[in-house]
Amino acid sequence: MSDKRPERVYGVLVRDGRVFLASTGGELGLPGGVFRPLAEDRKVELRAHLAEQLGIAARNVWAQGAFGYRAPGEEAERFSGFYTVWNWDGDVAAEAGAWLDREQVQWLPSLAPSIRILLLSILDTVALKTR
Repeated sequence: MSDKRPERVYGVLVRDGRVFLASTGGELGLPGGVFRPLAEDRKVELRAHLAEQLGIAARNVWAQGAFGYRAPGEEAERFSGFYTVWNWDGDVAAEAGAWLDREQVQWLPSLAPSIRILLLSILDTVALKTR
């Protein structure tokens, strides 16, 4: 396990058995972006990216993992932190990207294997509300 600081932070929005991929320059990828060098809180940074890019206010953000990821528009792979977002205020505009179910994620050719595995594992997760 590593405590290495990520260069980027990305969110996986989950709703009704689907995950959201943002449209960036004709490619689909996770919403998020740069984790500023002087920033201290990854979740705060991600919330800011989601507000700016999608116009939503993330209420619950859970750490999911970290690995190398080349986002659309980026030339190189960057060490990135990934976070699941199950609850938010506001609506994601239809033109902002695409909501994909398990089968669509499985067969989308542009997804890197690491992102495909992450998204499929999130879609296979069953969340239980406890008291």
